[in-house]
Amino acid sequence: MKESLKKLTILELVNVRWYNACAWYAVTLSCALKRRGHRIIVGGDPGSPPATEAQKLGLETYFKLWLSKVEPFTFVYNLKRLAELLEKEKIDVINAHRSETHLLSSLLSYLGKKKVGVIRTRGDVRNPKNNFFNRYLNNSLTDKIIITSEVLKESYLYDLKIPKEKVKTIAPGIDKEFFSPQPKSKKWKDKLKLDDDCVVVGIVGRLSPVKGHEYFIKAASHVLKNSSKKIKFLIAGENAQIKFNFLENIIHRLGMSDNFILVGKVEDVRGIISLFDIGVISSVGSEMVCRVALEYMAMGKPVVGTRVNAIPEMVEDRKSGILVPPEDETALGRAILELTENETERKDYGRAGRKMVEKKYNLDDFASRTEEVYHQVLKDKGIENG
Repeated sequence: MKESLKKLTILELVNVRWYNACAWYAVTLSCALKRRGHRIIVGGDPGSPPATEAQKLGLETYFKLWLSKVEPFTFVYNLKRLAELLEKEKIDVINAHRSETHLLSSLLSYLGKKKVGVIRTRGDVRNPKNNFFNRYLNNSLTDKIIITSEVLKESYLYDLKIPKEKVKTIAPGIDKEFFSPQPKSKKWKDKLKLDDDCVVVGIVGRLSPVKGHEYFIKAASHVLKNSSKKIKFLIAGENAQIKFNFLENIIHRLGMSDNFILVGKVEDVRGIISLFDIGVISSVGSEMVCRVALEYMAMGKPVVGTRVNAIPEMVEDRKSGILVPPEDETALGRAILELTENETERKDYGRAGRKMVEKKYNLDDFASRTEEVYHQVLKDKGIENG
């Protein structure tokens, strides 16, 4: 972007009910845009995890809305509050990260006197609903659609009949200084009693069936039967749809209790990831925004991941890691085994992943690609001169 382009006042609406990958994308984007000098206001539901995270990161927030509620009275209340906010703060662009805020933003732009750019950002694994109302909303009332991975594009282009130039794929970026290669954490190493000659294979993610922990555990059985190395498998993540004792029972039944360490939720994952020689993503679904892939690569870790949604777009097979089919513990085990046996390959893939983050998935590029969309929308609407 040209430096002469003005700094914008941007409202990022993030009413996700928990701090999932879509919420992380929105909050991370807000931080990246703020770094580039824009005024960012993050709006959403009061007391929600995204609200708490945005405030913790020092972002300006507006959480006097009840965006996740869809009752008629609440809808009118939200519409009025947002209209007042647009007028008072002179908002240039609204970026709606969920369907409820998308509808509100589009109506405000259509009904309001003030011209404002309306962007819909979508990283949901579900395809958009293909009906008349949704086609009209996205085609006629929305200025630009940002999708987080190429996998989503087909449903917008062919199902909703949206022109190709209106849909822009912008993958997330990560703070490459915060997540960077570092020595193995002595604190965590001592706490978990890991030996120096041990190869650590780890997975970070909430305990949910979609993350494929069972396949990871069964893959470990294949690795241990065929490896010449001393290996520890590490699982980090908070209880969700499944619990740690469920995984522990599977591990015990397969006779691998001595080879597994389950550490629960970790507030700062960098210490845990620093221990990994191999980072695994065994997901069977979701992953339209694969945050953990970027964390592994930014920290110089080779990735073994499944060919699910955005993962193949981020992890280059046989360059920064190895990709395998989902729900295939044998293929997953073979890939992990290959890397446990080959230190040179591990280091080469780790370095390549780090370079990829530096080149393609850094915060500045993430912000500048989004910034370009915002300015183009304003220019097309005659709000801003190019």
